[in-house]
Amino acid sequence: MRRRALALCGSLALALACSGDGPRMMAKRTARPELATGSFTANVNGRQLHYEVRGSGPVLMTLPNSWGLTLDGLRALYRPLEKHLTMVYFDPRGMGGSGPVIDESDMSLKAVRDDFDALRRLLGLGRVNAIGWSNGATNLIFLASERPQILGSAIFVHGVSRASEDDFADFGERYPEWAAAAAELQRQMARDDLAADEKTRLLRTFNMESAFPSLFADPDRGRALLAEAWAGVGFSARHGAYAQAELGLFDLRDQIAAIPVRSLVIAGAFDVLPPERAREIADGVADGRFVLFENSGHFAPLEEPARFVQVVVDFLREG
Repeated sequence: MRRRALALCGSLALALACSGDGPRMMAKRTARPELATGSFTANVNGRQLHYEVRGSGPVLMTLPNSWGLTLDGLRALYRPLEKHLTMVYFDPRGMGGSGPVIDESDMSLKAVRDDFDALRRLLGLGRVNAIGWSNGATNLIFLASERPQILGSAIFVHGVSRASEDDFADFGERYPEWAAAAAELQRQMARDDLAADEKTRLLRTFNMESAFPSLFADPDRGRALLAEAWAGVGFSARHGAYAQAELGLFDLRDQIAAIPVRSLVIAGAFDVLPPERAREIADGVADGRFVLFENSGHFAPLEEPARFVQVVVDFLREG
C-alpha cells in the first residue's frame, strides 16, 4: 500500500497565463532552425507520433511522463512559456494522437527518451534544451546522463533521484488517508471483470479529485486549478501500472554525477517529495542551479506561474 501511494506521487502524480509582461528573451548568438508551429503527426521510430510546436523563440523540448498523460497536460503547465520560447510537445506511444501500444516496452521510460531524440532529429535540431516534470524529470536524469551530447541544458521540475523502502514507509505514515485511498484504487484495478476504460475512469477520478490536488500547497486551490487546466487531459491506467512496475525503488545518484550539461532544478517547499531530494540533483551535477518555490507543492508552473516563467527564461537566457 505504501509503495503504491508513493508511486502515485513519483510516477502517476505526478492554461494559466502569467500576469505582467514577464521577462524578455535575449536573441541567441547562434542560428537555430525556425520551426513551423501547429499540430503534426510523423513516423518516428516506426511508430506514429503526434507532436505540437507552439510559441516562438529558443526551443525547449518537453520530455513527457511515461505513466500515461497526453501532451495537453504538459502544455497546460508550460503554456505561459510560449510567449518567450518555442515549446515542443509530443504524446507518448499509446496516448493522445500517437499510435497505439504495440509492445509493452512502448510504455517504458526508454521509449519516451528514444522518441524525444528521434523527434529532435526529425525537426533538424542539434543540442536542445529539455524540460521534465515529476516522472519526466526523473527520466531526464537518464537522458542527460546517457545522451548529454544532444542537450544544451536540462530543467528538472519536481523530480527526485532516489526512492527507498524507508521513503515509502515515511510517506504512508505522513499521508494515511491517501495511502488508504490508493490501496482501494489498487484493489479495484486488480479486478479481472473491470474493463480497461473503466479502470482509466477510476484512475482519472482519483487523480483529479484526490491525489493531484493534495500535491498542491493549497489543495482546494489546486483542485480548482486542475479542473480548469486539465479538463480534457487523457490518462491511461495501463501506462500507470507499467510505470509503477518499471521504476519502483531506484537510486540514480551515479547517473546524476555523469551529467555534464547545465541544469536547473526546481522544487516546491510544500511538495510531498522532499525538496532536499530535488536539491541532490542540483548538487550532484557538474553545473547545477537549485530554485525553491516557497508557495508551491508539486505544481509550481500552476501555483506560481509568473515566477516559474521568470526563472526558466532567465536560466535559458544566461546559458
